[in-house]
Amino acid sequence: MPIRPPADVAAAAARGLEVRATKPPSERGGTEVGLARARDLSNRRVVSFDTVLRMVRYFARHLIDQEGATWSEQGKGWQAWQLWGGDAGVRWALTVMRREAPALYESFIETRTGRKLREQFTSSGESQ
Repeated sequence: MPIRPPADVAAAAARGLEVRATKPPSERGGTEVGLARARDLSNRRVVSFDTVLRMVRYFARHLIDQEGATWSEQGKGWQAWQLWGGDAGVRWALTVMRREAPALYESFIETRTGRKLREQFTSSGESQ
């Protein structure tokens, strides 16, 4: 099922691209995949459910990046997080996952990282 990213996710991805462009090459975050994702999200292109699941997996792997030394300086980890839709992207991806694949969502939030994402990025620990 094709799914269009909401405006707040698009704005976060656009902000990641903007900040990245201001940094010298040695301080630019994101991979080619992350840059492609940011272009799609910032332009609000329709994405597949598989792409939403890739976003959830990205956020689960990179939640720890928020504790990095350069996060507050919009360093590489911060930039990459924004390229994938930022905090709004986490909330949106979890909401889509819960709606489209409830059993998969329930299984995911039983993991330590899934639980942390839900608790940190959704109201009262529940997806909207």
